[in-house]
Amino acid sequence: MAPLPLPKPPLASAERTGARPRFIRLTPESGELLHLDALRLLASIAIVVVHFRTNLLAAWPNSSEAFRRLDGLSVGVDLFFAISGFVICWVYHDRMTSLAEWATFLRRRVARLVPLHWATLLFFVAVGITAGVTDTALSKPSKYGFDCLLPNVLLIHAFGVCNAPSFNTVSWSISAEMAMYVSFPLLLVILRRTPFGFLAGLVCLLAVLETSPWSPPWIERTYAGGVIRAVPGFCLGMALFQFNGQLARIPAARVLLAASLAGFVLAVGLGAPKGALVLIVYLAAALGVAADRGGQAGPIVRAIAPGGRLTYSIYMLHPIVQSLFITLLGRRILQLNPWQTTVWSIVGIFFAIAVGYLSLCMLEEPARRILSRPRKGNAGKTE
Repeated sequence: MAPLPLPKPPLASAERTGARPRFIRLTPESGELLHLDALRLLASIAIVVVHFRTNLLAAWPNSSEAFRRLDGLSVGVDLFFAISGFVICWVYHDRMTSLAEWATFLRRRVARLVPLHWATLLFFVAVGITAGVTDTALSKPSKYGFDCLLPNVLLIHAFGVCNAPSFNTVSWSISAEMAMYVSFPLLLVILRRTPFGFLAGLVCLLAVLETSPWSPPWIERTYAGGVIRAVPGFCLGMALFQFNGQLARIPAARVLLAASLAGFVLAVGLGAPKGALVLIVYLAAALGVAADRGGQAGPIVRAIAPGGRLTYSIYMLHPIVQSLFITLLGRRILQLNPWQTTVWSIVGIFFAIAVGYLSLCMLEEPARRILSRPRKGNAGKTE
């Protein structure tokens, strides 16, 4: 079953020529996927809340249960994987017919992800070295184990090769994402040849993962085999692309998407297990595709969708914001009381968004332009 024909997305900023403004006007990279862009932004903020929650809850000393329940927001990473699978299929489903095209695809993905990954890695390496030289105690010294530096550099630290979370700990998902990019051509061949078999295999995989006695469960995995966690979400996104024509016929998809998000927030508040929460975010991804393929976005979605371009920046930089802005400046230098810490942490969320914007303008887009530039001898070819 062939997917509904889709318009080609506009050239990414890395592929444009001409003027290079220092500050970027935030607009969606494509007007066709506004609901998915909005979901990406919401997912990134959910992850920030998860990692800021100790400080966000500082004003409530007996908040251990709220702390535990907010951890359910961490399945926002699984929503990232699903949206990524769809978007990669949407852009590259007909551009993966040779090894050269696969190499170009990987080069573009490296240009998008690696510069900021290496920059944040360098920050945490510097922290570890400084602490060692000055004999400063670190709250989590295992995070700075230099035996895991090379796997981080090579983006293979989600394969269980490290003994603990390391350096910029959230980057495990970028390692897992790169693994999916490498395997994308093979997955695409399977999807094209047997769409329903692909879908059935995905359902079976989820059933096996959910019933497996592994510890930690698949939905909790990060550095210790987090690549396993990426597979079902990314493959779901690919399947959503394949069946987007059917999804486009879902009535009132926008209303159903809003209901699924409200249901997710309620489920998190009630302390639902992550196995249930991930199914809700998978449903939200499917309804996001349905809403995008079935009609126009509403004003709220149009307002927040441009922030989807900041998703990667916010995700990768918020641990640094937490270290410098909240812990160092707020708690140690300003010595904020619990209520002030809570307010400061809320401000920190907006600060992370602002830092993410600066990163997009001054690091990510310039690096992306340079690394995505056609090789010599291919200057006249369109990639």
